[in-house]
Amino acid sequence: MRLTPLDIRRQRFAKVFRGYDTAEVEAFLEMVADAWTELTTVVDDTEKELIALRSRAADFDRMEGAVREVLVAQQQSASRAREDAEKEAQLIVMDAEVKAANLLSEARERVQVLSGTVRELQDRRLAILAQMSSFLEAQGRVIEMEETKIKADSVPEDRLLSGEEPGDGPILELSEL
Repeated sequence: MRLTPLDIRRQRFAKVFRGYDTAEVEAFLEMVADAWTELTTVVDDTEKELIALRSRAADFDRMEGAVREVLVAQQQSASRAREDAEKEAQLIVMDAEVKAANLLSEARERVQVLSGTVRELQDRRLAILAQMSSFLEAQGRVIEMEETKIKADSVPEDRLLSGEEPGDGPILELSEL
């Protein structure tokens, strides 16, 4: 049974001969009732505060659980994002390596084609130079023959003065040229 301050104030004792002083007992009971009232108020306030604190603790527990869930989700998301970024970086590197290999292969093929073209052009140049050299040698011989012919056909001044015809002189044979 719970004792209230009102129960203490209403409590009455039987009177006996040579018992306690009634006024003192009532004064003491009043003092105990007042103290009991204060204690009851403190206990009630403490219980209310305890209930509020338990409610807040439960709220904090729920928030902590939610924060943990969010934190775990964020960590998983960050981990997935990091893995995705690493995979994408690997794909980019692999793509770049493939492109570089293709470019290098194309460049090597181009170098081979250009080397063949350079060799062809050098061969053609040598052939043209040989043809030009042969042509120039032939032209040089023609020029020499023309010079010889001109010299042979020309009449010296003293013959012209003597009245000889240009064709009256000695005839040169082709073998002499």
